Amino acid sequence: MKLFTLLTAAASLLIVSACASTPVSTDERVKIEVAGETDVQPGIVYVSPDAAKIFTLRDAEKPADERHDIETEINESGFLAVRVFGRTAELSALKWAFCGDITYDFGYQFVWFDADGNRVTADAAPRLRNTIPGDPVRFVGHAPAEEIRNFALILKTVDECDLSASNASASDAEAAEAAEKDAETEAAEATETGAAKAETKKIEGMIPELPQENVSGDDQDVKTIGAGGTDSAEKK
Repeated sequence: MKLFTLLTAAASLLIVSACASTPVSTDERVKIEVAGETDVQPGIVYVSPDAAKIFTLRDAEKPADERHDIETEINESGFLAVRVFGRTAELSALKWAFCGDITYDFGYQFVWFDADGNRVTADAAPRLRNTIPGDPVRFVGHAPAEEIRNFALILKTVDECDLSASNASASDAEAAEAAEKDAETEAAEATETGAAKAETKKIEGMIPELPQENVSGDDQDVKTIGAGGTDSAEKK
Protein backbone atom coordinates (compact mmCIF):
# COMPACT_ATOMS: atom_id res chain seq x y z
CA MET A 1 0.00 0.00 0.00
CA LYS A 2 2.81 2.37 0.88
CA LEU A 3 4.59 1.53 -2.38
CA PHE A 4 1.39 2.21 -4.33
CA THR A 5 0.99 5.57 -2.61
CA LEU A 6 4.59 6.52 -3.44
CA LEU A 7 4.15 5.52 -7.08
CA THR A 8 0.91 7.50 -7.32
CA ALA A 9 2.58 10.55 -5.82
CA ALA A 10 5.53 10.23 -8.21
CA ALA A 11 3.20 9.98 -11.22
CA SER A 12 1.24 13.00 -10.03
CA LEU A 13 4.47 14.94 -9.59
CA LEU A 14 5.52 14.10 -13.13
CA ILE A 15 2.20 15.27 -14.52
CA VAL A 16 2.26 18.49 -12.53
CA SER A 17 5.83 19.25 -13.52
CA ALA A 18 5.06 18.55 -17.18
CA CYS A 19 2.09 20.92 -17.07
CA ALA A 20 3.53 23.62 -14.81
CA SER A 21 6.96 24.27 -16.26
CA THR A 22 7.15 27.60 -18.07
CA PRO A 23 9.92 28.11 -20.64
CA VAL A 24 12.12 31.18 -20.50
CA SER A 25 12.17 33.09 -23.77
CA THR A 26 15.57 33.83 -25.29
CA ASP A 27 13.96 35.52 -28.31
CA GLU A 28 14.13 39.30 -28.14
CA ARG A 29 10.84 39.51 -30.04
CA VAL A 30 8.91 37.60 -27.37
CA LYS A 31 8.06 38.51 -23.78
CA ILE A 32 6.50 35.90 -21.52
CA GLU A 33 4.18 37.88 -19.29
CA VAL A 34 0.52 38.72 -18.85
CA ALA A 35 0.14 42.04 -20.65
CA GLY A 36 -2.73 44.43 -21.16
CA GLU A 37 -3.22 46.44 -24.32
CA THR A 38 -2.04 49.66 -22.65
CA ASP A 39 1.23 48.12 -21.41
CA VAL A 40 2.74 46.76 -24.61
CA GLN A 41 5.51 48.04 -26.88
CA PRO A 42 5.60 47.81 -30.70
CA GLY A 43 7.28 44.87 -32.38
CA ILE A 44 6.81 42.45 -29.47
CA VAL A 45 4.74 39.28 -29.15
CA TYR A 46 3.47 39.07 -25.56
CA VAL A 47 2.76 35.48 -24.53
CA SER A 48 1.21 34.68 -21.18
CA PRO A 49 3.03 32.07 -19.05
CA ASP A 50 0.23 29.55 -19.63
CA ALA A 51 0.28 30.11 -23.40
CA ALA A 52 4.09 29.93 -23.44
CA LYS A 53 3.88 26.30 -22.30
CA ILE A 54 2.24 25.33 -25.58
CA PHE A 55 3.29 28.02 -28.12
CA THR A 56 6.55 29.21 -29.67
CA LEU A 57 7.35 31.20 -32.78
CA ARG A 58 8.00 28.89 -35.70
CA ASP A 59 11.61 29.98 -36.36
CA ALA A 60 12.59 31.01 -32.84
CA GLU A 61 15.75 28.87 -32.83
CA LYS A 62 17.06 30.13 -36.16
CA PRO A 63 19.53 32.99 -36.62
CA ALA A 64 17.90 36.40 -36.98
CA ASP A 65 18.53 36.61 -40.73
CA GLU A 66 16.82 33.25 -41.33
CA ARG A 67 13.59 33.90 -39.45
CA HIS A 68 10.38 34.22 -41.40
CA ASP A 69 7.86 33.69 -38.63
CA ILE A 70 6.69 37.32 -38.41
CA GLU A 71 5.67 38.89 -41.71
CA THR A 72 4.44 42.43 -42.29
CA GLU A 73 3.52 44.15 -45.52
CA ILE A 74 1.64 47.17 -46.78
CA ASN A 75 -1.19 45.90 -48.95
CA GLU A 76 -2.48 47.47 -52.16
CA SER A 77 -4.84 49.71 -50.19
CA GLY A 78 -1.99 51.12 -48.10
CA PHE A 79 -2.85 49.27 -44.88
CA LEU A 80 -0.52 47.15 -42.75
CA ALA A 81 -1.10 43.38 -42.80
CA VAL A 82 0.53 41.11 -40.21
CA ARG A 83 1.07 37.35 -40.05
CA VAL A 84 2.64 35.62 -37.04
CA PHE A 85 3.52 31.95 -37.55
CA GLY A 86 3.96 29.64 -34.58
CA ARG A 87 3.93 26.02 -33.58
CA THR A 88 2.25 24.22 -30.73
CA ALA A 89 3.78 21.78 -28.30
CA GLU A 90 3.32 18.11 -29.00
CA LEU A 91 1.45 16.07 -26.43
CA SER A 92 3.70 13.78 -24.41
CA ALA A 93 2.75 10.13 -24.07
CA LEU A 94 2.31 10.57 -20.33
CA LYS A 95 -0.03 13.54 -20.66
CA TRP A 96 -1.96 11.86 -23.48
CA ALA A 97 -2.45 8.79 -21.27
CA PHE A 98 -4.06 10.88 -18.55
CA CYS A 99 -5.75 13.62 -20.64
CA GLY A 100 -6.56 11.93 -23.95
CA ASP A 101 -7.03 13.97 -27.14
CA ILE A 102 -7.16 17.70 -26.44
CA THR A 103 -7.24 21.00 -28.31
CA TYR A 104 -5.33 24.21 -27.70
CA ASP A 105 -7.53 27.29 -27.55
CA PHE A 106 -5.87 30.69 -27.87
CA GLY A 107 -7.16 34.22 -27.54
CA TYR A 108 -5.14 36.79 -29.50
CA GLN A 109 -5.35 40.55 -29.80
CA PHE A 110 -3.41 43.02 -31.94
CA VAL A 111 -2.40 46.48 -30.71
CA TRP A 112 -1.55 49.00 -33.41
CA PHE A 113 1.10 51.77 -33.54
CA ASP A 114 2.07 54.51 -35.97
CA ALA A 115 5.53 54.88 -37.52
CA ASP A 116 6.77 56.82 -34.47
CA GLY A 117 5.77 54.07 -32.03
CA ASN A 118 2.70 55.85 -30.70
CA ARG A 119 -0.23 53.62 -29.85
CA VAL A 120 -3.14 54.29 -32.21
CA THR A 121 -5.73 51.67 -31.32
CA ALA A 122 -6.26 47.99 -30.49
CA ASP A 123 -8.59 45.22 -31.57
CA ALA A 124 -11.89 45.56 -29.74
CA ALA A 125 -11.58 42.13 -28.14
CA PRO A 126 -9.46 38.96 -28.40
CA ARG A 127 -10.16 36.65 -31.30
CA LEU A 128 -10.20 32.89 -31.05
CA ARG A 129 -7.86 30.35 -32.58
CA ASN A 130 -8.21 26.60 -32.09
CA THR A 131 -5.60 24.01 -32.96
CA ILE A 132 -4.32 20.62 -31.81
CA PRO A 133 -1.00 19.62 -30.23
CA GLY A 134 1.93 19.58 -32.65
CA ASP A 135 0.18 21.61 -35.35
CA PRO A 136 1.35 24.90 -36.85
CA VAL A 137 -0.76 27.94 -36.01
CA ARG A 138 -1.03 31.38 -37.62
CA PHE A 139 -2.35 34.67 -36.26
CA VAL A 140 -3.45 37.24 -38.84
CA GLY A 141 -4.16 40.93 -38.31
CA HIS A 142 -5.11 43.86 -40.56
CA ALA A 143 -4.54 47.43 -39.43
CA PRO A 144 -7.77 49.46 -39.16
CA ALA A 145 -6.15 52.78 -40.12
CA GLU A 146 -3.76 53.86 -42.86
CA GLU A 147 -1.29 55.61 -40.52
CA ILE A 148 -0.55 52.34 -38.67
CA ARG A 149 2.89 50.93 -39.37
CA ASN A 150 3.65 48.63 -36.43
CA PHE A 151 1.95 46.21 -34.07
CA ALA A 152 2.15 44.19 -30.90
CA LEU A 153 0.45 40.83 -30.40
CA ILE A 154 -1.03 39.71 -27.08
CA LEU A 155 -1.44 35.94 -26.90
CA LYS A 156 -3.17 34.10 -24.06
CA THR A 157 -5.06 30.90 -23.46
CA VAL A 158 -8.82 31.25 -23.79
CA ASP A 159 -9.53 30.92 -20.06
CA GLU A 160 -7.32 33.99 -19.45
CA CYS A 161 -9.25 36.17 -21.91
CA ASP A 162 -12.29 38.36 -21.56
CA LEU A 163 -14.32 37.27 -24.55
CA SER A 164 -17.55 39.00 -23.54
CA ALA A 165 -17.34 41.48 -26.44
CA SER A 166 -16.26 38.99 -29.11
CA ASN A 167 -19.30 36.92 -30.06
CA ALA A 168 -18.29 37.06 -33.73
CA SER A 169 -14.57 36.72 -33.12
CA ALA A 170 -14.32 33.17 -34.43
CA SER A 171 -15.96 34.05 -37.75
CA ASP A 172 -13.84 37.21 -37.99
CA ALA A 173 -10.69 35.15 -37.56
CA GLU A 174 -11.83 32.67 -40.19
CA ALA A 175 -12.53 35.51 -42.62
CA ALA A 176 -9.10 36.98 -42.01
CA GLU A 177 -7.50 33.59 -42.50
CA ALA A 178 -9.35 33.07 -45.78
CA ALA A 179 -8.23 36.49 -46.99
CA GLU A 180 -4.58 35.64 -46.38
CA LYS A 181 -3.86 33.20 -49.18
CA ASP A 182 -0.24 33.16 -50.24
CA ALA A 183 0.58 34.95 -53.48
CA GLU A 184 1.91 31.70 -54.93
CA THR A 185 -1.40 29.95 -54.27
CA GLU A 186 -3.39 32.75 -55.85
CA ALA A 187 -1.13 32.76 -58.91
CA ALA A 188 -1.45 28.99 -59.27
CA GLU A 189 -5.23 29.19 -59.01
CA ALA A 190 -5.34 31.96 -61.63
CA THR A 191 -3.15 29.92 -63.98
CA GLU A 192 -5.31 26.82 -63.55
CA THR A 193 -8.50 28.83 -64.12
CA GLY A 194 -7.08 30.43 -67.29
CA ALA A 195 -5.98 27.06 -68.64
CA ALA A 196 -9.39 25.55 -67.94
CA LYS A 197 -11.19 28.41 -69.72
CA ALA A 198 -8.88 28.12 -72.73
CA GLU A 199 -9.50 24.37 -72.95
CA THR A 200 -13.27 24.87 -72.68
CA LYS A 201 -13.19 27.50 -75.44
CA LYS A 202 -11.15 25.16 -77.63
CA ILE A 203 -13.63 22.32 -77.16
CA GLU A 204 -16.61 24.58 -77.81
CA GLY A 205 -15.02 25.71 -81.09
CA MET A 206 -14.78 22.10 -82.27
CA ILE A 207 -18.49 21.32 -81.74
CA PRO A 208 -20.87 22.71 -84.41
CA GLU A 209 -24.02 24.37 -83.15
CA LEU A 210 -27.26 22.52 -83.92
CA PRO A 211 -29.93 24.19 -86.07
CA GLN A 212 -32.72 25.94 -84.17
CA GLU A 213 -36.27 24.78 -84.72
CA ASN A 214 -39.48 26.76 -84.77
CA VAL A 215 -41.69 24.97 -82.25
CA SER A 216 -44.20 27.76 -81.65
CA GLY A 217 -46.28 27.14 -84.77
CA ASP A 218 -45.95 30.78 -85.92
CA ASP A 219 -44.84 31.69 -89.39
CA GLN A 220 -41.51 33.37 -88.93
CA ASP A 221 -37.99 33.28 -90.19
CA VAL A 222 -35.89 30.60 -88.54
CA LYS A 223 -32.15 31.09 -88.56
CA THR A 224 -30.07 27.97 -89.05
CA ILE A 225 -26.38 28.01 -88.26
CA GLY A 226 -24.43 25.48 -90.20
CA ALA A 227 -21.23 23.72 -89.23
CA GLY A 228 -19.26 26.11 -91.40
CA GLY A 229 -20.50 29.11 -89.42
CA THR A 230 -22.76 30.50 -92.29
CA ASP A 231 -26.34 31.59 -91.65
CA SER A 232 -29.37 30.77 -93.77
CA ALA A 233 -32.99 31.71 -93.29
CA GLU A 234 -36.01 29.51 -93.95
CA LYS A 235 -39.69 30.39 -94.12
CA LYS A 236 -41.82 27.94 -92.24
